[in-house]
Amino acid sequence: MERISPSVEGADRQARWVAMWREAVRTSPLAAGLVELATHRYVEMSPRAAQLLSTTPERGAELSYLSLTERPREATEAFRLVREGVLDGIDGRRRFHGPDGSMVELLVSGWAIRSRSGPDLGLWIALETAPGKSLSNGEEVMTSPPRTQAAAYAEATQVTLDERWRIANISTNAGAVLGRPPAEFLGCSILELVHRDDLAALLLAFARATTEPASDVRVRLRQERGWRTVRVVITMLEGDGTVPFSLTASGAEPPAPDSSAAAQLAGHLRRLASQIEAAGVMAPLVVTSAVLGVPSSAELSPRQWEIASRLAQGERVATIAAEMYLSQSTVRNHLSAIFQKFGVHSQQDLLAAWRAGSRGKPPAG
Repeated sequence: MERISPSVEGADRQARWVAMWREAVRTSPLAAGLVELATHRYVEMSPRAAQLLSTTPERGAELSYLSLTERPREATEAFRLVREGVLDGIDGRRRFHGPDGSMVELLVSGWAIRSRSGPDLGLWIALETAPGKSLSNGEEVMTSPPRTQAAAYAEATQVTLDERWRIANISTNAGAVLGRPPAEFLGCSILELVHRDDLAALLLAFARATTEPASDVRVRLRQERGWRTVRVVITMLEGDGTVPFSLTASGAEPPAPDSSAAAQLAGHLRRLASQIEAAGVMAPLVVTSAVLGVPSSAELSPRQWEIASRLAQGERVATIAAEMYLSQSTVRNHLSAIFQKFGVHSQQDLLAAWRAGSRGKPPAG
């Protein structure tokens, strides 16, 4: 029997991986696009996104992102930062013009989809759902009863997906968490089981799972009558690509009236949109160097300034990474560079240097 070479096998795995994400965008009711980071060209565009951009999904997949954005030079810089791993995600208002010259402004959330065996992709979703939108047709929202953290972990349901987003395997205790027998989930697409208002948050969580050890999101799953709210932790799996993701689903508390996944995403984007500078990449500093007492000779980059100022306010690495849409490893790399510029070896030393600087003393070196 002829053996398949590793290069051919890797190319096939990558083709299946790209096809998986193309299907998610192509079949999505959302305004979504999939871009190859190295070339800036669209790989796929959803029908709704094509409609907003005055084109068709077929023609849209032949276009460059730079040909549609109002500020191609700034978008080029953003792509470079994402390719180099400085940024994993970018949020804010963006203006696009269609091939016919029409202009549209969208509130966009984008995240990198990292791959070890092929080209990295970028997923963007335009948020159109109104914050706090209630479920239609009087459908119920059901939740699992409150449990302790240990009990919730013990009763969590384990799920693996195939390369078509379908549930390939599910643990036997699914009924307790998901409200339906496990057999009813097998072969179903996870994207079709989730409430439409939560789909954007779920797809972005899948993208985050390619840049983080795991990502989590709260979504509503379809029931016979209404919806059940669950917390899903997503992990990207190693292997041949036929089972790319593993999910752990556990019970979740009922959402507050205005805290659905879509509403949370909308609120986060509104806060970020007000911070994005004209370049659409770097957010302004939260605290200035004058307030911190940081020596002006440190020559930190704008991103390092923001990380440093957040650190000075007591934020932890995980919080900084989440708020700035970076991986924790990227934040730690920036911190290492900051420590080197200040001649210190730890966060404690850096904070001590700032405190000394704010009292008019030279920082410890």
